[in-house]
Amino acid sequence: MAQVATRAEHAKRLLTDPLFVESRQTLESQLKELICTLPLGERDQREQAVAMLKGAEQFFRIFELIAFDYEVMQAELLREEQINARHQAIQEQLDHA
Repeated sequence: MAQVATRAEHAKRLLTDPLFVESRQTLESQLKELICTLPLGERDQREQAVAMLKGAEQFFRIFELIAFDYEVMQAELLREEQINARHQAIQEQLDHA
């Protein structure tokens, strides 16, 4: 659990780091511009640029998924704790009735 939390924190830090954000925006915008400006006859280059864009999107999505998975795990743990606390409170009420 601690390792997951550490990885999630690192991912969040990277995703919000100004240099990382700027690099991501620059990379994606340049690839999109390249795709849009290539002449129709340059099909192979366009396909390569699209593949690079998809690869870049997957790369950045990994960081987002690491952070999101941790948030989901935290929510599930909190939900379990709340359910257990309710069960315990109900059991205590039944024991004192």
